[in-house]
Amino acid sequence: TWKVDKELTPFGSLPILTVHDTYGENTTTTRTTTESIPEADVIERFLAKRFGFLGSTPEEELKICISLSQTITIHNVWVFRVVPATAMGSEVREKVLQSFLEVTLRNWVTNCEKQLSGCNGSGVYMVGDKLSLADIKTAVLMDMFLAVRGAEAYLNQEVAPGLWRLKAAVDTSSGYREYRQSNAFRLQDEMTTKKVVPLLEEFDLSRSHLFA
Repeated sequence: TWKVDKELTPFGSLPILTVHDTYGENTTTTRTTTESIPEADVIERFLAKRFGFLGSTPEEELKICISLSQTITIHNVWVFRVVPATAMGSEVREKVLQSFLEVTLRNWVTNCEKQLSGCNGSGVYMVGDKLSLADIKTAVLMDMFLAVRGAEAYLNQEVAPGLWRLKAAVDTSSGYREYRQSNAFRLQDEMTTKKVVPLLEEFDLSRSHLFA
C-alpha cells in the first residue's frame, strides 16, 4: 500500500523511476545496480539523455537545458498564479489571465521565436537538427495555451511561425504521433477535460490539436 511504500521513497512522494542496470560482458564480471530516481523534471532529463533527446554534444545539452528552463518558468506562472485565480471572482480571474497572456505568454513566444530563428540547425527545432526534450515540452505547453480563450491573439501562425513549424514537427514525428493516438493519451485528454476545463472559462482542447 502507499502508506507503507511512501516511507521507502526518497521524498515521500511520486513519481519514482526505478532503474535496473547491468554492467559487464560476462557472468563473472556482471554487476547489477538499482537506482530510484524521484522528481518529475529529473526523471524527464534522465530518460531524455538515455534515449538521445538531450543533444549530441555538451554544448547542445546546455542549450536544451536553457530552453527547458524557459518552459519551466512559464509553466510555473500558469500553475501557481493563473490556475489558482480561477477560484476567485471573475474580475480577479480575468485580470490575472489577461496579464498572463499580454506579458508572460507574449514574452515566451518572442523568446522562442528568437531562439528558433537563431539556432544553428534546421530552424525547426530549438537546438540542432533533431528532436529534443525542449521541443516536446514546448509543443506540450502550446497544447495547453492554445486551448485558453484569448491566447490566439498572442500565439498564432502569423506571430509565431517558428513555433508552428516546431509543433508540426513534434506532433507528426512517428513515436509522438503514435503516443497521441494511444489509449494513454486519450485518457489523459479526458482527465484534463474533466478536471481542468471546468475551472477555466472557454478552455477548449480541440484548438490544441493542430497536427494530430
